[in-house]
Amino acid sequence: MAWYLKLEKDGKDLYPLFKENIEKPEYYINDKVRCEVTRHFGYFMTESSGHLSEYLPWFRKNKKALDTYCDQPLFGGESGIGYKFHSGVAKKFEKTDYLSYESTDLKARSAEYCSHIIEAKETGKVFKLNGNVINKQYITNLPDGCCVEVPIFVDKMGLHPVSVGDLPTPLAAMNQSNVTVQMLVAEASLAGDPELVVAAIAMDPLTSAVLTLKEIRDLTIEMFEAQEKFLPHFKGKKPKKIYDISIPNGTEGVPVPLDPALAVANRLVSLADK
Repeated sequence: MAWYLKLEKDGKDLYPLFKENIEKPEYYINDKVRCEVTRHFGYFMTESSGHLSEYLPWFRKNKKALDTYCDQPLFGGESGIGYKFHSGVAKKFEKTDYLSYESTDLKARSAEYCSHIIEAKETGKVFKLNGNVINKQYITNLPDGCCVEVPIFVDKMGLHPVSVGDLPTPLAAMNQSNVTVQMLVAEASLAGDPELVVAAIAMDPLTSAVLTLKEIRDLTIEMFEAQEKFLPHFKGKKPKKIYDISIPNGTEGVPVPLDPALAVANRLVSLADK
């Protein structure tokens, strides 16, 4: 997740005006999730509201949250839009030559970074962007080796990421919750270990807000079975099945030594009973 730590124009801080405007319904309705995060944590996130809602545990956890924050169409929060969009494009171009839609006429330069980066490297005309790089102390309160988005200057000598330092602690925490998942996924892929995939999905903020551990495991097994042909490095392995434990009526627990951590609680209970 990348954040606008500063919103300035001509040296003027625009955050006061921005925060004033997002309290107005006509502004808030356009970007409910990003506005809500800004209202509670003070900074605006660069991704769309729909996409941001997938990274965090607060906006898609139940019907009330979905109806409140994710009611805008398409990438404003519509459920399943990523699947609908990409599967629709894939289906369309199964039988259609997509190059037939492309004109050979040069159009006006778009806002995409690619041509600007090439121009900077070829001519030395400096181009500035926010880009994704491997963290090497650019953001100091996120782990080295994870992917971070930071300011980058491009010239003939290449790409030069800028050190940001520490993110505000709440923002670093929200990023770290996803970095943990991503690094577990990388480890699982390199090791071919399906149990690490379960751990990664279990640590996902939104998944853990909605599902139990058994539900997460069952979901992961289903995903492995459905995607097996795309996972050759797992060599047919999938997470082990774990079943519910049925407890018959009248079951009594076996005697166990008192956990020292519970000794104080037991003492407080005995005092309350006197």
